[in-house]
Amino acid sequence: MQKYYPYLITLSHMINDSCQSVLPALLPLFIYTYGLSLEQAGFLILANTALSSLLQPLLGYISDKLNQPRLIAAGTLLSACSTGMMGFVSSYESLLVCATLAGVGSSIFHPEGAKIMNRLGGGKKGKAMGTFAIGGSSGFAFGPLFAGAIAYTVGAHGLAAFTVAGIIISTVLFLLMPRIVAHAQTIDQAVATENPTVAAQPLKNYWKYFGILFIIILSQSVNFRVINAFIPVFWTHELGTSPEQGSFALTVFFSIGIFMTYIGGLLGDKYGPIKIIRLSLLIWLPSMFLLTQVPEFSVTIMMPLAYLILLMIGAAKAISYSPVIVLGQTYLAKSIGFASGITLGVSQTIGGIIAPVVGNLADTYSLPAAMMTLVPFLIVGLVASLLLKDLKNYNNIRKTAL
Repeated sequence: MQKYYPYLITLSHMINDSCQSVLPALLPLFIYTYGLSLEQAGFLILANTALSSLLQPLLGYISDKLNQPRLIAAGTLLSACSTGMMGFVSSYESLLVCATLAGVGSSIFHPEGAKIMNRLGGGKKGKAMGTFAIGGSSGFAFGPLFAGAIAYTVGAHGLAAFTVAGIIISTVLFLLMPRIVAHAQTIDQAVATENPTVAAQPLKNYWKYFGILFIIILSQSVNFRVINAFIPVFWTHELGTSPEQGSFALTVFFSIGIFMTYIGGLLGDKYGPIKIIRLSLLIWLPSMFLLTQVPEFSVTIMMPLAYLILLMIGAAKAISYSPVIVLGQTYLAKSIGFASGITLGVSQTIGGIIAPVVGNLADTYSLPAAMMTLVPFLIVGLVASLLLKDLKNYNNIRKTAL
């Protein structure tokens, strides 16, 4: 039974993140239903991400002090219930409330979820976080497809299925969490026995390098959240597809992450997280620029090219997922919960603050022109990655650091 604990946490991650994927996937429906502008649509994403971004580091800090792993179950339950309510509200304002609460649920889940997986990973933290990331990627990949299939066929009330799934997994997690924590303690002791020298060294936080990593996180988050928000709209408005195809494009974007997040974790363990982060940005930067140019191509090659570029961006984002988390937990070895709140939570949400700005630019000019403003963020991130300190051992940074 114990060997399945990481997969149970991963499954809860999938359900939590599938709830976060519903809103972007159904933006075309909500725009039509409530007569929203793209700026208003952007504010829905902001409502889903702003409070979550502020809460995750705070909850991660509290997690380091109090250690409440059952918050994993509570966060998943809140996300699932809020998502289900989106299918029953009747106003834009109510939708904003549901979007906000779903984001809060995600902020509760991620710090504790990442921290327990870090412990369950033992000496293979990259692989463990890669497994954990598969859950998030699967949720973002299949959540839009499932939500779109429900909303455009049986109606938005079908979103209650997310609530049912959340109740089931939250109940199981709540009941089994004491056993999961006990198993994690056993692994901690085994790692300490195998590496007595490293285990005896006091843990330190290296804020200088974590600050540089945060710049990279911000550059990735801005691009990720805007793509997540506007890909369905980009497909329908700029490429002339149906809303269902817009939701499918979002599924394609995240599907590649199911495999690449795990591969990224393995590569991070083998070559070091910094090299993988740099590789990610080197792929992401030109791909993002090319995506904005796709509507200018002929109809014959426009759609195949759009999907190819979307896969490249999805792969680039996915391979850095686990390395960013592990590197952040390494730089802040004394505050893993806080580090997880930043690297895993904030990295997924804070970029949503930019979504209304991009929406306003899209209303004023065009969506491709608005998305072009994201490229400079990636340039800054790439430059910042050159300043990171490489680490040979997790939680053991050389004395030359601050």
